[in-house]
Amino acid sequence: MKKLGYIILALALAACGTSSFETEGGTTVTYLQKGDGERPVDSLVSMFRIKYTTEEGEVMMDAEEPMPLKIDPNNIENQGELLAILTQLNTGDSVDFELVASELFEKTFRAPLPDSIAPDSKIQFQICYVDQLTEEGYFEMVAQKAEEAAAKQIIIDNEIIDNYLSENNIETEKTESGLRYVITQEGSGPKPTQGQRVNVNYTGWILNGAYFDSNNKEFALENGLYDARREPYGPISFPLGQREVIDGWDEAFALFNEGTKARLYIPSTLGYGSRDRSAILRANSILVFDVELVEIGD
Repeated sequence: MKKLGYIILALALAACGTSSFETEGGTTVTYLQKGDGERPVDSLVSMFRIKYTTEEGEVMMDAEEPMPLKIDPNNIENQGELLAILTQLNTGDSVDFELVASELFEKTFRAPLPDSIAPDSKIQFQICYVDQLTEEGYFEMVAQKAEEAAAKQIIIDNEIIDNYLSENNIETEKTESGLRYVITQEGSGPKPTQGQRVNVNYTGWILNGAYFDSNNKEFALENGLYDARREPYGPISFPLGQREVIDGWDEAFALFNEGTKARLYIPSTLGYGSRDRSAILRANSILVFDVELVEIGD
């Protein structure tokens, strides 16, 4: 019965093609699943799902989303075994292999080996070659995912802001994008047009959190925000609508007359998005600003 099992396994592997291959460097790569796609092309973006662990089983990386890599099969000299293996995969392949830690970090990662990892220990890899995209296709995919993530995040942010405003009995104006604002002093000058420079004062903080920036020197000194590189402190200037500032600012200052003072409540999708900017400005931070449209320039 045991012998029959080996025969069936052998026939199954034969039906799928070879169950493993060996690189010129001597690494044995075992197929977990065979794909029927193409090998990497240098003009395309290869998408890999990658997991690797130490010899003791500690997970060093386990990417939920496929990682983009540009691979040139004709230019892998001195880049290490990992790149040599990736060039031999077809889309749809899933493989398992191990590499010597010292060589991996030296030749592929080009980084110092962590003290916690022995140079001669093995790093275990599991890699799935998910797809191959044109650069245009890749950036379209990234933009679509970002749009989908923003659509989900704005729902979350809106609920948080609405609850905050309700709990604190604050009434605001609200735009279609989710920006909320309260005009605390109405200006008497004109409204700026797209492309005009605006000079503004501001102080910013996180909703229910800490201050993170101000162009008011006295306030900055009092709240640990002072930065000597910003001397002399004063209004900052930027062209409206040119995306030199966060979207929430571009939208807000277009609504105000010169001389207006206001408080802004800005969803993370109109602020710094899903990126950590600092210890205070974490991913998906909702921002609050006290602002003043001091002057409109050319």
